[in-house]
Formats: sequence, structure tokens, C-alpha cells
Amino acid sequence: MEQSGRQHGVRLFSYTTKYFWLLLIPLARSFYSLSFRFDALRVWLRGAWLDLFVLGAIVFFAWIRWLSVGFSFDSEKITLQKGVFVAMEDTVFYSQITTLSIKQGALYRLLGASTVYIATNAGVFDRADVTIVMKKSDADSFYKAVKGSREKSLNYTTLPNKLRLILFSALFSSALSGVLIIIALLLETGEVFDREIEARLFLDTLSEAVNRVAVYVPPMISVIIIVIAGAWALSFISNLVMFWGFSLTKCRDSLYVKSGIWTKNRHILLRSKINYIDIKQSFLSKVFNVSSLHANCSGYGSRGRDEMSVVLPITTRKEVNGAIKEVFPEYPRPKIELKSLPRCYPGFYLMPLLWAVLPAVGFSLAYYFLPEWYVVAYPAIAITVIPSVWLALCKTLSMFITGIGLSDGYITMRYSRIFTFHTIVAPVERIAKVIIRQSPFQRIGGTCSAIIYTCSDRKERHYIYGLRLDRALAFFDRCGIDLYYTEKGR
Repeated sequence: MEQSGRQHGVRLFSYTTKYFWLLLIPLARSFYSLSFRFDALRVWLRGAWLDLFVLGAIVFFAWIRWLSVGFSFDSEKITLQKGVFVAMEDTVFYSQITTLSIKQGALYRLLGASTVYIATNAGVFDRADVTIVMKKSDADSFYKAVKGSREKSLNYTTLPNKLRLILFSALFSSALSGVLIIIALLLETGEVFDREIEARLFLDTLSEAVNRVAVYVPPMISVIIIVIAGAWALSFISNLVMFWGFSLTKCRDSLYVKSGIWTKNRHILLRSKINYIDIKQSFLSKVFNVSSLHANCSGYGSRGRDEMSVVLPITTRKEVNGAIKEVFPEYPRPKIELKSLPRCYPGFYLMPLLWAVLPAVGFSLAYYFLPEWYVVAYPAIAITVIPSVWLALCKTLSMFITGIGLSDGYITMRYSRIFTFHTIVAPVERIAKVIIRQSPFQRIGGTCSAIIYTCSDRKERHYIYGLRLDRALAFFDRCGIDLYYTEKGR
């Protein structure tokens, strides 16, 4: 039975410009400044008529745009009608949907709205092919329609242990992740608020916190403590909020993922369209043998949606291996054939060295030319040294695990990217391109780096450093993969 409708009314606000609310400020201020006279409203309208006209035009065009978008769906497909002057229809069959995501934040839950993302392998630039805001009842019906089109057999379901989730989130939450969240929040608020106001609010808050802690410890140490502790706490809380109530269900052709406390997320992934699986670990989680399992599928975990491509939150490696056997039984156990050579080990420390030296030089120059910056420069240098030392530890461990392997038509890649360790297992047919690259120093030692690109809705490359050249060429020849070879180190 076909069902049709329009987007939820809240979509009107997103169709207005981001400066829409700035027009309300002078209108409200001018109205408040009027004395309560009989002709006050007439005087206010005489002075504010242009602002009101612009405000009305913005609302009118947003309403026209909202009115021009509609949808209808049945048991096989969804059709979107859009266009103000030229009517267009887009039809997506459920059999072609790689990932269906339905998100409902706290505000949308109050308003009864849900954001629906539909992704297929036709999408580019890491965006969903279709993004539409539906009423919750329409989104629920659409989710059931897509789910009803998939095979019904239930093979496996898992609910992560909540006590273990709390414990592992507390132990292995990354301060770097918290810093990235803070940066994202600042960038998001920067779209609306003035940068100077934003910076002043942040610095005033940090200054107040430092003054309170400085009673017990030196100011420079207090800055470091506050930044690290605050970033860690934010990462810990975000992990719990994101993965509380997480569940994974596997059917014959699909995966069903649910998660979230305030933001309710539901995803349907087509198993045949999953490009690869990724076992992720931080330095500490690798030492203690815990990890999380991710799946790369077009539309799942896309940037800009406050989500990750998780199919199993952080837990013991034993549980991750068990989930792989149940959810991805065709994937072999990761095995490594080619490893980084010992003579390539100095190359692993180039990034930590740059990370330590460049910021220190920059802040030293700033202090030399702007001596009044010393209060900021010293803590900043200390803060940049900490991640460089931590990165050096990660690269030390990475030297002994980096490598590639081939088993039963699946390629395994192990490497580290910044502070995260990856174990990638991908079907050989999902490899899009392989580049064998040699820097001048690698040519002398007969080594190389393999840059492996996998199929994805965004540019995904995996960098395997320090391989023996002749063995790497023979390995990819055995895989049946065409190579791109360059002797330049760029």
C-alpha cells in the first residue's frame, strides 16, 4: 500500500539562511526601546519595515521550497518529488539501498520528526543520495517497508554488556577524540556567532577554570590538566551517549544497528555492499587486547552526521572475533605475510618529530616577537609535546605490526593512522587501486610503501610503510591487482 506525505514542518527552519536569526535581534531591540505610547507600533513599523520585508521574504521562499518537496513509498521503492519551477522525480528501489539511516535527536523527538538518509553506491563526496526530514510516523512506516523487503531469517543478535561498556569507555576514551569534538562544536557555533565572541567565551571559561585550579598547582600545569581532563571527560560521555542501548542484528542479507540515548539511530546495511571490516584499537586498548569493530559501507558513518561506522562497540578482542565469525563468516582470520623491515623503522618517527619540533618553533617565534604571549606559549608548547611523545609510542608499537597478507580472496592490512591502529580485512575485488611508492631513501634500501585504495563513497586509502620491494610486487601480482609505480616520495 502506497503512503505519501511532505517533510516535517521543522524543515522550514533549515531552508532559511543561517543569518535568519540575526534579523530578529535589531527588530526586537528597536521594539523594546520604544516607549509605551499609543502610536508606538506605528512608529516601530515605520522604522523596521525593510527588516520585516526581508524577514518575510526569507520565510516565504523557505515555505515555497518546503512545499515543493514531497515523497511517496510502497513495498518496493521510494519516490521523491521536488522542484519549484521544474518538477522532478527521483526513485530509489529498496534493493539498491546500501545503507538506510534514521536519526532522531532530542529536539526532533520533542517535535515528532526524524531525519532519513538513503545511500546507494551511486553517491559521491561522502553524502547520502537522499536526505529528507519526515514525521516520525512516516519514518517508522518507511523503515518497516525497507525492512520488509529484506530477507526475514534471523541469524545473530548481540547486545554489548553495559557495565563493560562503561568500564572500557572510562579506561580507553581518548583525550584527542574529546579535542576533536570541542573543535567540531566551535566550528559549528562559529557558523552562527562571531569568532571574536566565540573565542572570548572559550578563553574566559578556560581562564576561570585555571584560576580555580591554580590555588593548588602552578598555572601552566593547571592548563594542561584542565585541557586533558576536559577532553577525556567529553570523549567518555559522548561514547556512552552514542553506544548506550546499542544492538546489532544480522539477517541473511542485512545488518540492523540501533544505538543512542538522546539521539536515536537506526541503520539497515546491505551485507553484500560492505566494502571491508575494520578492527580499531588505541594504544592502550591494544595493550589490554580490547577493540571495536567497524564496517565500511556507503552511507554508514558518513562525516558530518555525528556517528561512526561501528557494528560492535569497544569490548574484548575475544567478543570481536566471535562477532566476526557470526556476522562475517566468509571473512578469514587476519594473517600477515609481509611486515615492515627493521631498516625502515626510523621512518616511523618522522611524524612524531615534526609534531614536536614545528609547534615548538612556531610558539618560540611568537614568544620572541610577541613577549606578552608567554602565558599562552609555554602551556601550548607543553601540550603539543604530550601528543608527540604519545604518537612516538604508537609508532614504536606500529613498527612491529604493520604489514599485509592474503587469504581465501581477502586481503588483510595492519597499520596505524595517527593514534589509531587498524586491522582491515577486505575482499580483493573491493581493492580499487594500489600504488607502490619509493622515496629516495627507500630506493637505496630496496624498500617501498604500498598505498591501497578501497572502494568507498569517499577517498579511502591505507598506507603500508616499509615493505621489501620485490616481495611487495610479487604479493600484488599474486593478488591479480594492477599496480601504479612511482619513485617520487610525494
